[in-house]
Amino acid sequence: MKVAHATLADINSQFTTAAVIAAFKPAATLVHTVVALSRQINHIVVVDDGSPASSTQIFAELEKAGAHVVHQGSNQGIGAALNAGVMLAEKSFHPDYFITLDQDSVLVDDYVRRAHKTLKEAAVAGVSVGFVCAASYSGHASPLWKNVDGFCQAFDPMQSGFFIPRQTISTVGRFAADFFIDGVDSDFTMRCRDAGLATIIGPGCTIEHDLGERGQAQLFGRKVRVLGRDIGFNYHSPSRVYYICRNGTALTKRYLRSNPGWVGRRLVEEAKAHLLRFLFSPNRVKLLTAAIAGLRDGFTGKSGRIPQPLEKRLS
Repeated sequence: MKVAHATLADINSQFTTAAVIAAFKPAATLVHTVVALSRQINHIVVVDDGSPASSTQIFAELEKAGAHVVHQGSNQGIGAALNAGVMLAEKSFHPDYFITLDQDSVLVDDYVRRAHKTLKEAAVAGVSVGFVCAASYSGHASPLWKNVDGFCQAFDPMQSGFFIPRQTISTVGRFAADFFIDGVDSDFTMRCRDAGLATIIGPGCTIEHDLGERGQAQLFGRKVRVLGRDIGFNYHSPSRVYYICRNGTALTKRYLRSNPGWVGRRLVEEAKAHLLRFLFSPNRVKLLTAAIAGLRDGFTGKSGRIPQPLEKRLS
């Protein structure tokens, strides 16, 4: 028996959605992603976050595919890029919902229909929702936090796939542009919760997403195994580790008092990731230098882009 998916015409009769995609030196596959998105989303905004001239042709193809492209003169970070796209969509289209995406994310064909269905069911149950997020990323389930009247709330979801009612933006504001990269989604999540809005997982809302470079733990040239399983870890560049440590510290300071359980769990998860990273990465000295600088700047309240002299030292 065939399962009928909602068409864009069906969706148009109920509500309108604008997708906002932050892009930096995007691959040509983003054009195919935009074409696929146009089958379930009314308006698509791609924000060029300061890409080099070599990306000009791809952005031209994105416009031909129906995307509205916003060019930013320099790389201002994912928070600023998403905000620029949201502002354009608000001004030009007045959508009922926004969905934020990374350039390497691909939604299941009926993601929007499923997310909207989840929102409607939550409203009937009396649950105020800040956004609906993905149930899984490339087969990896979104970690759970708490159950809210029968709806699963995500622990610390990635912003790619956030299905956000327009009212949420009016209530809690846009994304934290001063974080630049890591922690932008975490901060938005916690602002929603502090405002009494649940951040719930949409059943069946799946995303194919590049989860980054994985490293294999090795000791004396041999793979490290525990209980018969290879131990891997997410490898990040030293500059990225700087942002992880700095913005993680800022989140701890900001939400420790109001959400100590969430902060404690997040610190444990980050500590485990850092332990593997510092033990088994090939450039441990630079990673530790980046982490120390990030912790220091997080405690002193620095934000924005990584200082240029530090970035050069870590490259």
